[in-house]
Amino acid sequence: MAQEPQKIVVEILGRSLTLQSSMEPERLQAVARMVDDHLRQLQKAFPASPVADLAILAALNLACESLETKEDYQQLQAEIDRRSRQLIERLERYASYAPPGP
Repeated sequence: MAQEPQKIVVEILGRSLTLQSSMEPERLQAVARMVDDHLRQLQKAFPASPVADLAILAALNLACESLETKEDYQQLQAEIDRRSRQLIERLERYASYAPPGP
């Protein structure tokens, strides 16, 4: 259930940000930690890069992960649909072979 928007302070790369969100505070903190971790990994890999460039790279990486997850979900859903149709067809075939009732 959505909450009323509230101010929540998160920290990313040592910078405190006050956000207004209806998201559960614990969830928003978890999202902020994920972004912070990703940015810190990029800082280690590219220490001379400006934070703005790292933020863009992080956004692209996270968007790519999100898209891959969405595609995986769609593939799994298609597989579930395919198998469900197969099972329904088998059940219908079995039902047509069943002897008539008493």
